[in-house]
Order: sequence, then C-alpha cells, then structure tokens
Amino acid sequence: MNKLLVLVFIFSAGLKANAQSFKLDYFSKVPAAIKDCSALYTYDTTALKKKKYIIVADFQNLAFITVAGKKISLTLGDTKTEGKNNISNYSGGGYNVVLNTHSTKTSASASGKDQEEGTMMITKGNSKLSFKIHGESGCTGKGEQN
Repeated sequence: MNKLLVLVFIFSAGLKANAQSFKLDYFSKVPAAIKDCSALYTYDTTALKKKKYIIVADFQNLAFITVAGKKISLTLGDTKTEGKNNISNYSGGGYNVVLNTHSTKTSASASGKDQEEGTMMITKGNSKLSFKIHGESGCTGKGEQN
C-alpha cells in the first residue's frame, strides 16, 4: 500500500512539473497586420476605453496574442454559429484558442463597432486558461493602428 501511495505521489508531481504556465500580456498597440476590420477583446474586468487588448483578430484568418512579451500569430481553423454565439478556433505557436462571443450592442452606423462579450479558452500543452472577455468588432474603413 505504501509503495502505491509513493508511486501515485511521484506520478502526480511529474504531471505538475510538465504543466506549463502562461499569462497573456496586453497589446500596447494593435499589430499592423490587423487593418480596416477587426475584433479586439480584453478581460471583462478591463474597460474597453483603455484599449488594452489581450487578443486581436481580423475578419479573415489571423489573430494575435502576446505571452511573456512575445507576439504569437494565430490562424483561424474554423468558425461556427450556435444560436447567437460565434465560436472561432485559432491555433499557432503551440497555442489553441477558442473564442465564444455574442453581440451585446450593434452599432447603428456602418463604420461603427459592435460590442461583444463571451469567453476565451486557451490551451498549451497541459495548461488551460479560461476567462470572460468583452470587446468590439467591426470595420472602420481605415487602418486600426492604436
């Protein structure tokens, strides 16, 4: 019995040692590759007017996150709609990101931005982060370099 407990302890300690930990950084400005149309999200506890985004995406196939000061390029794998939710799956740099969002306020102007909220789940190896997000999406007709 004692040998079994020791083996379980060693095995679980090994799993914890292999799990990678990471934290998303804010973008200081939107990457130049994101032009005209964009989706910009941050933690639900961060005001949008601060323009501190944790993930930025275009409306085609590109998104970015920043981890430990390094910009990670993500490619859209697929997207689907379930009810009022849009679910987008991205991957790149060893990360998998799932955005599950829905519109909370639609802009009345053609050049305005819609307000959105939802969840973001990121996995890398054995590590998984999941949290609530909110943001804005739409097309401005001009570059979005903030």
